[in-house]
Amino acid sequence: MSLKTSLTAFAKDESGILLAETLILLPLLIWGFLALVVYWDVFRTINVSQKAAYSVADLVSRQGEINQPFITGMQGVLNFLLANTTRASMRITSIQYCQPTNNYRLLFSVSPGIGNPMTPFTQAGVQALRPRVPAMANLDSVVIVETEVAYAPDFNIGVLGVTAGLTNQVFTNFIVTRPRFYSRVCMNLPICPASPCPP
Repeated sequence: MSLKTSLTAFAKDESGILLAETLILLPLLIWGFLALVVYWDVFRTINVSQKAAYSVADLVSRQGEINQPFITGMQGVLNFLLANTTRASMRITSIQYCQPTNNYRLLFSVSPGIGNPMTPFTQAGVQALRPRVPAMANLDSVVIVETEVAYAPDFNIGVLGVTAGLTNQVFTNFIVTRPRFYSRVCMNLPICPASPCPP
């Protein structure tokens, strides 16, 4: 049998082709399945963290005056709604707009001392929120609930160091809510200032 005939016969031989295709495609199928699971979990975590932040903001906005046990309870609500996360931090801030000075008056800013608390705002620091807060009329007040939810993927879906895959990251939420039943939300200690707009 000539070399040409042997090569032609080898090229037309399809025995074992199914096994070869399986060996090539099976790793890709497994990787694709794991990638779908990881990306689904990412979007689930983003969705749940956003809904949890809105739930806390809604609860706070219905109060006229809150205290430290209430704040601690809100952290408990957040942790309950985010049962599968490793770390969730929260900061609750109440501000009032003063038109004569064109500034925000900080009523309070607290972060529960559970896990990894966020740094509360100061009077000077709260002015930097202007691009993220809707325009308000004089003496209008809003409650701002911020959350940070740590996320670590269960699988590394990077491919042989060529693609990075998903790394540990933090999902943040910034929720601005107007008080529902009161003109502003205050802490019992320290109490809200009687004159919200100093001269």
